[in-house]
Amino acid sequence: MRPREPLSLNALLLVPALALAALACVAVSARQGALATAATLTLLLLPILFRLWTRTWYRGLVLRGVGVFLIGMHVPLLLAGVLAYGRIGCAEGGCPRLYLMGVLVSPVAGALASVIYWLVGRPPV
Repeated sequence: MRPREPLSLNALLLVPALALAALACVAVSARQGALATAATLTLLLLPILFRLWTRTWYRGLVLRGVGVFLIGMHVPLLLAGVLAYGRIGCAEGGCPRLYLMGVLVSPVAGALASVIYWLVGRPPV
């Protein structure tokens, strides 16, 4: 007899993912929009959180992730500034709504950039 191979980490996600998918389908058929949305978002976030939880963390990864957060946070601010400057009449500060949108989106963009870096970041050679 061959020795049993250990269960892979990806196989551990199968049962909760199927349960969440079934819950989302039942919620849609019962016309419970909030429950269906929550189950679907949890189904989408489950692999990301599981990967972050089970990954091997090395020295400097968290610090680099904070740096990527700061860089990613400034991208929407710069983009909103460039778009506002390119519009006619916005050069003198006539477009506060566009600037405000960049300010509101910037923390989300920074967190997204940091999580993506933590998911795909490799140790330096």
